[in-house]
Amino acid sequence: MHQSVFASFVLLCSLSAPVAALETLAYEVLKTAGDIEIRRYAPHLLATVKVDGKFSKAGSQGFRPLFDYISGKNSGAEKIAMTAPVLQQGESSNESQQDQWLVSFVVPSEFDQQDVPTPSDDVVQITPQPGLVVAAIQYSGGWSQANYDVHEQQLLAGVEDMNLSACGTPRWARYDPPFMPWFLRKNEILIPLCEPSNVR
Repeated sequence: MHQSVFASFVLLCSLSAPVAALETLAYEVLKTAGDIEIRRYAPHLLATVKVDGKFSKAGSQGFRPLFDYISGKNSGAEKIAMTAPVLQQGESSNESQQDQWLVSFVVPSEFDQQDVPTPSDDVVQITPQPGLVVAAIQYSGGWSQANYDVHEQQLLAGVEDMNLSACGTPRWARYDPPFMPWFLRKNEILIPLCEPSNVR
């Protein structure tokens, strides 16, 4: 049910504006090592919901209240632009064994914490995110947990090889709607780092 809503909504977005026109969460690349980038993200806001369920179902379960929020179910009855990526993270460091997830839309950069519309539904929380440095890996393909796990292990191994330390839960970033062919989908995994002097 929720995945079909997600697909329909993003299809409408794609008909009204090219996917490339969606605002994406900006970052600065500090260092590159093979397929891994070390990035710095500026502070930003997320619209976030907490859902229970399997890894593969969390995104679609969380989409409905987020969709309602950006469609006008907020204090200003204001339509808010869709952005990319959609983020998903677990509530502990063991991503593969999670049954509770945080699913988030990035709030467009035109808003700050003072003027962002307040969600009408209290399951949606506006959460300020500090600036952070992450290790990131990009991959294509489907949204299975197996595909995710392979690339997460590759990213963790790369972080260790660079003598860096993870300081937070991995975040799964999806840039494309479900109707995008699996082989064209852009996916990323982001792992927050304890910021060392050699990547500043």
